[in-house]
Amino acid sequence: MGKFRTSARSVDMLGRQQIAGIPTAVSEIFKNSYDAYAHAVRGDVFFDQRILVIRDDGVGMTPEDFVSRWLTVGTDSKSPGSSLPPVTRPAGMQVRRQMGEKGIGRLAIASTGPQLLVASRSLGAIGSSEDCIVFALVQWTMFEIPGLTLDDVIVPIRRVEAVGDLTSALLKSMTDEVRDGIEKLATRIPSAYRERIYDELDHLTFEPHHFVTMNGPSLSRGSGTAFIVAPVSPDVDSVMEPTERDDEFAVSEFQRFLLGFTNSINMSAETPEFSTEFIRHSARGIEDVIDPGTYFWEGEDFDLTDHLVEGKFDADGSFSGSLSIYGAEPVEIREPWKGSKGRPTACGPFGIKFGYVQGQASESRLQPSDFTQMTRRLEKIGGLYVYRDGIRVLPYGNSDKDYLEIEKRRSLNAATYYFSYRRMFGAIDLSSDQNRLLQEKAGREGFRENQAYRDFLNVLQGFLIQLAANNFSSKAATAEEWRAERQRIKERSPGVLERERKERVARQRLLATVEDRLSFLERGRLEEQLERVRDEIKSYSVGAGSGASDDITELESLVRDQVKEVRDFLLVARPPELAVSRDEERTLSSYGVLMQDAAERIQAFATEVDALLMDTTSTRSRGSDREELAQGRVRRVQALGEQLDLEIQTSVESVKASVTAFVDAISSELREREELMRRDVELLRGDSQSFSFADESTVSVELEAIYYRHRTALQDLEWRVQEAHRQSDTAIENVSLKEQVIDLREQIDANVEILQLGQAVQVVSHEFEASIRSVRQGLQSLAPWARSTPRLKPVVRDLRASFAHLDGYLRLFTPLQRRLYRESIVLTGSEIRGFLNGVFNERLAREGVRISFTDSFDAWAVRGFPSTFYPVFVNLIDNAIYWASTGSNPDARIVVDSDGKSASVSDNGPGVPERDREFVFERGFGRRPGGRGIGLSLARDLLARDGWDLVLENDLEGTTFRITDAGGLPDVE
Repeated sequence: MGKFRTSARSVDMLGRQQIAGIPTAVSEIFKNSYDAYAHAVRGDVFFDQRILVIRDDGVGMTPEDFVSRWLTVGTDSKSPGSSLPPVTRPAGMQVRRQMGEKGIGRLAIASTGPQLLVASRSLGAIGSSEDCIVFALVQWTMFEIPGLTLDDVIVPIRRVEAVGDLTSALLKSMTDEVRDGIEKLATRIPSAYRERIYDELDHLTFEPHHFVTMNGPSLSRGSGTAFIVAPVSPDVDSVMEPTERDDEFAVSEFQRFLLGFTNSINMSAETPEFSTEFIRHSARGIEDVIDPGTYFWEGEDFDLTDHLVEGKFDADGSFSGSLSIYGAEPVEIREPWKGSKGRPTACGPFGIKFGYVQGQASESRLQPSDFTQMTRRLEKIGGLYVYRDGIRVLPYGNSDKDYLEIEKRRSLNAATYYFSYRRMFGAIDLSSDQNRLLQEKAGREGFRENQAYRDFLNVLQGFLIQLAANNFSSKAATAEEWRAERQRIKERSPGVLERERKERVARQRLLATVEDRLSFLERGRLEEQLERVRDEIKSYSVGAGSGASDDITELESLVRDQVKEVRDFLLVARPPELAVSRDEERTLSSYGVLMQDAAERIQAFATEVDALLMDTTSTRSRGSDREELAQGRVRRVQALGEQLDLEIQTSVESVKASVTAFVDAISSELREREELMRRDVELLRGDSQSFSFADESTVSVELEAIYYRHRTALQDLEWRVQEAHRQSDTAIENVSLKEQVIDLREQIDANVEILQLGQAVQVVSHEFEASIRSVRQGLQSLAPWARSTPRLKPVVRDLRASFAHLDGYLRLFTPLQRRLYRESIVLTGSEIRGFLNGVFNERLAREGVRISFTDSFDAWAVRGFPSTFYPVFVNLIDNAIYWASTGSNPDARIVVDSDGKSASVSDNGPGVPERDREFVFERGFGRRPGGRGIGLSLARDLLARDGWDLVLENDLEGTTFRITDAGGLPDVE
């Protein structure tokens, strides 16, 4: 009887050779983490150590799970009818549709490097005697060797009690086990493969526990799985490099595939609680290259589109939804699928939402800067992304994957086929329940081209054609609204556009807040919150707490603060000058009625609370404490009264000052007008001494002219007084805007020189990059020769070290060139420290200056733009090095510190003279020989633009500059 035997190469063909590329492989690992009910998965690549780490906080594996599931090719644990039990779902988590059912996706990680370390801790075993960490080594190169079977491949497995046991010594025992297995196979392994495997095993000399306990998912804190690839393939570096390095909006092939792993475009209740990160550690710092807030689309980006489409396709392929043209109120639209022919679609119903930006700035409602930015982003990451159960389906959405052939049709007739794939972004939402016939290919290269997929394409293509014909045609009568608005936009000034945009955003934010508060009231959340406060008082009154006056006083303060928070939360102020539509007015009116009722209930509750607190005081407090409690309440009431009185006085004085200034101006003009009237009357009196009856008509005309001239002037003043009641705020704002325009013009003149320098840096960086890329490729080509040629190996090693040093300096330019799109990110002190060390280490050693970063600074976290904070810190450190090393200072030092809210840079140089302190931030002022006097001014301007401030502190010795929050951005939690 014959039997099948499985070649080891079959694993290589099912894994590394089956997957389209490294980005797809990482996506597969992310999906496995999702299947394991992880909340988060994070990748970290360390190119200097040639190590890739991917960790999650999922349910993990026991040693038995690892053997029966992970090491079993084609395991059916995720398939219906499997003999293995499904993955245990953690308590409180919703059921997830398993993304992988073939049991081969995990093999994809072989494409990232020739060796894999797996460490896993099972959630179900935590807290029991079975709690442990399973640790295994998979040598993927052995699966490439012809003639070997799976039984010939050695996979060392260890079981350890704690993360600290994952040591280099343990790792050496596992590599020795692989070497012994290879020796036993003797001649079955060609010498070239044997030497290659030994060279790869030589890389496994690090401490594994360091990599499984870094920031992010950690086996020391709970369950999960960690993959460590070493040495990582050079292809990982190449796919992470953007093809256009001089473009600040450029994205790499890696990013195109990994961005938007979960649906951040159209967040809904179906979007899973699953976050992804991929951190690149390099000389230029630490960067999450797939951060959606930095690189990808989010819901608020729809505010920066011209047109918005949202709705659903039913089982027959007909669309029902809404269309907003140029930001107008959405109108309901229906588009039947003409290809239906009376049958339901094989693909099933699905949803869609996408925004579209006009092709020309003159036809767009966006500001020129926003239009330019959106255009560049659309060129890089525009497209219609496809999501199933909130998880992205590759490769749909990639800018080079026009699966709907939109551009092909547009090239035939742009007037008829209005839409362009490069001008839109959005998401198509599928579900595993309703779209089960849309099946992904084994290599994750899209859907299988079955009837369901053909219907899916036909429905979408027909919808876009019909939508364009009915609403964006230059001839169709139904497109009149679009044509008229497009013409109106062409004729409007940028200032009007910007004002309308601000009003629209303010209106949207107001309505969103009101809808949130309406939901709060309609769902009974107010009663729930008040009941919690009531229970807290009652629980105290029946035994919680000591009854001491301090405890009761603290309870009273807590309860009253909670009631105040509820009141403040429900209070929504509508700007008086903000216009709203009729429907929006109704919504606001509805909220006003509910709010009035809520205010009455809160007031009644406050009265009840006072009674409960008084009762608690009488029953729980001791006699000796009651007088103290009463006095404390009196003091609190007095303090509240004083605070209210102060606020009223401040408001009154502010209004009074504004009114007084306006009255003074009008009074001055009235006095001038009165003086002019007196002069005219005096002149007439002088003339009247000699006029005759013949002159009467002439004098009458003059009198009437004088009367009406002054009457007109007085009416003008009266009108201005009345108009001031309506438009005083607008007038003040206009004055302020004019002042800002003047300041900006002056800054533009002063910034021309800086702009030229920046452009020069960009050109130099770009030119160097082309040469650097050639050198990098050359060194990679030399690597195989060096491994087989002992005399060449040290030469190549020295060349690589020198090249890495030069390349590191070039990469430091990147954070200074990029604005990182429009979104701020969380920067940590440790990341900034790494960047600054890369910039200044050699210079610090040369100048003899010591720099220290405190633990407080390393722990500091701030939300902002790298292109704001990095240049500021570079400028401060550059100045500190110069002044600390000036003169004969044997102990020149710099300290970078933080108090948790702000950051400071201090040096022990000569300090800033008192006479210079008020001028240090003025453009053009400086005491440094050869300096331009723009560094500190520019640094402060950069920070101010993002809501931060730079201040010079009053130090007795040396100089300290502090970066402090001016209230522009929220604190990082």
